[in-house]
Amino acid sequence: MRKRISFVFLSVFFLIALCSCQSRRVLLFLNWGEYVDEEMLEEFESLYNCEVAMELGESNELFYSKISAGTTCFDVMCPSDYMVLKMAQNDMLQEIDFSRIPNYKKEDRMPGVKGIAENLESKMTGITNYYVPYLWGTWGIVYSTYKEGLKEAVTTAENEWASLFDRNSLPAGTRVAMYDSNLHSYYAACRYLGFDTEKELSKEELNQIYSLIRNMKYDAWGTDDIKKDIVAKNRDLGFMWTGDFLYYYCENVASTVIDAYLAKDVEIEEFSTMIEIITTDAGIYKNKYQVGFDIFIPSDTIAFCDNLVIPKHAANYDLALEFINFMCGRDEGPNHVDPAFANTYYVSYNAPYVGLYEDIVSLRDVEFSTGDLEGFSTDFAYDSDLFWKVYDMAIGIAFDKYYPKEEKIILPDGKEKHYKGDILATFSRKYINTINSTFNNAKAKR
Repeated sequence: MRKRISFVFLSVFFLIALCSCQSRRVLLFLNWGEYVDEEMLEEFESLYNCEVAMELGESNELFYSKISAGTTCFDVMCPSDYMVLKMAQNDMLQEIDFSRIPNYKKEDRMPGVKGIAENLESKMTGITNYYVPYLWGTWGIVYSTYKEGLKEAVTTAENEWASLFDRNSLPAGTRVAMYDSNLHSYYAACRYLGFDTEKELSKEELNQIYSLIRNMKYDAWGTDDIKKDIVAKNRDLGFMWTGDFLYYYCENVASTVIDAYLAKDVEIEEFSTMIEIITTDAGIYKNKYQVGFDIFIPSDTIAFCDNLVIPKHAANYDLALEFINFMCGRDEGPNHVDPAFANTYYVSYNAPYVGLYEDIVSLRDVEFSTGDLEGFSTDFAYDSDLFWKVYDMAIGIAFDKYYPKEEKIILPDGKEKHYKGDILATFSRKYINTINSTFNNAKAKR
């Protein structure tokens, strides 16, 4: 989950890490917050006798500024598609020697990852030489299922984006939060208004977006707090990453099932049935238990693919290749760790490879019996083996439901595509500043 972190703390931590590992090779890794299973970093350190010093960033634009500034020679970083394109066009990346990344199975990529690669390749021939897919996914509109009439308002509107920009389309009193990223909010507003997301807009069109944001009077602008507020019933609707929703969704499925078991409303042998019921569209078990929130993903949503790349001035190119190969690996090393699976499971964003995706989905195929109660205690019911077994089944169901392997989307020109959404456009710095000014001024007028 891409979280905002205290960068003062991180910078100090980063310097300490560098100073403490001068006697071993050090891989400098620029990543998003909570975007890797750190046990996998420890495994890599052990296997390759090195240290991984990870610094966290909060936006692609920050990644770009850190690399262009050249103050730290990062060895590996994890930018999104449009930023990989911008960096490659500005000669900021090294080509990857794929002969040394045998774990990367290009032919096994998910249809959506292939589609994003084709999009990038159409803008820069040879761009695929600069990156290896790490995780990908979409954005969606998360809504409370407790708010009467809200599900219908979100999922059946003629304009799929209406719930984010038209209060008249929502039940009275709906509390709406918008994600506090001007570029992503800009994309959503363009989709609602029917503007071209690939081109710089006219002043008149930007004024329409300004008025739209100003008049909507969002109840909150946030990031990770949006999903937390919806889970806590403090908000009713918000725009966010599908992966961030999915983690909380699966966790709530597990908590709901354990609640029902502790209340003696479900037997252990009925767990699978209950999980199947509360993860359907109806979503209520015994007229009492439900997850409480769901997500609607517009067909023309934002799609993204985050990637592992090697900056131009990386000090440890060979170690960077070993790291990328490790992160693509399945069943690595003497401890039989599975980095690709572990990271996908931990982060809850979509798997880039079909085989990996199918392994995650297969988690749904479990059965529960009295043997699962061995060692179970009410003292740690919500962090027990039983809780996490329910979570596993939920994540298998959720990947299949919210990250379908292949979808059929008919474009306005009649052509087909097999995944939802489009990646963000690569705009000039001047135009990004214009977008930021438009949104910041509109927010200030609330």
